[in-house]
Amino acid sequence: MNDRAGIDRTRHSRRHLAAMALSAVLSAVSAGHAFALEFTTPKAVVELFTSQGCSSCPPADAALREFNQGKEILGLAMHVDYWDRLGWKDTFASPDNTERQWRYARALGERQVYTPQAVVNGRAHFVGSRKANIADAADQFILSGKGLTVPIDLTADGEVIRVAVDGTPAARDATLYAVYYNAEGKVAIKRGENAGKTITYSNIVGKMEMLGMAGSGGIELQFSVDDIRQKGFSDCALILQTRTADGLPGPIIGASVISGI
Repeated sequence: MNDRAGIDRTRHSRRHLAAMALSAVLSAVSAGHAFALEFTTPKAVVELFTSQGCSSCPPADAALREFNQGKEILGLAMHVDYWDRLGWKDTFASPDNTERQWRYARALGERQVYTPQAVVNGRAHFVGSRKANIADAADQFILSGKGLTVPIDLTADGEVIRVAVDGTPAARDATLYAVYYNAEGKVAIKRGENAGKTITYSNIVGKMEMLGMAGSGGIELQFSVDDIRQKGFSDCALILQTRTADGLPGPIIGASVISGI
């Protein structure tokens, strides 16, 4: 597959993107457990479909880590399982991630999937190691009004997190998802194409859960920090995503991140 053409490089807009990043830090003590919640509003979402068994993936994994060192781009590592038969079983792989990649392929008019593949805002895909192309696409989506334009408002009361999405016309057919992930994981790979390498992965997605559809009335819900802890993850992202006419994943129009759990 070739990278999506027609993306102009706009370095100056990246400064604008970084300046727009918003975070709120909330401290609390509950049941003897001290924590500092951080709510962050990214300006783009990058889903990297990757595998520990793919020799082309380590540069893309490194690029995702670099994105996640800042707050303006939320990079999510979606480990797929179709490389597992070739000598090394990916310790983070999920058939759900593989299915999501195939659904993106159909939505974007592609006939096959590949690694490393980066999908930006659910709108376009690139070779995952091409960091400049990915960053430029994020910039261009913001400038063209195709960024994360629908706010997902988060507030906290102790360990209770309240979520609100207004029922704007843009959000009426969108679905709110919780994406649970661990911020970092280091793996010593013993077999396969990456045998002998120890690779550090960033924002490793373990579970994606549908919370509800916005509809004309929007969404209001709440959950506890302990709900996330008990699932075994360090962080959670909320993403608001539209659907195509065929029910496939469409553009992502909103995102918020909960960390410090």
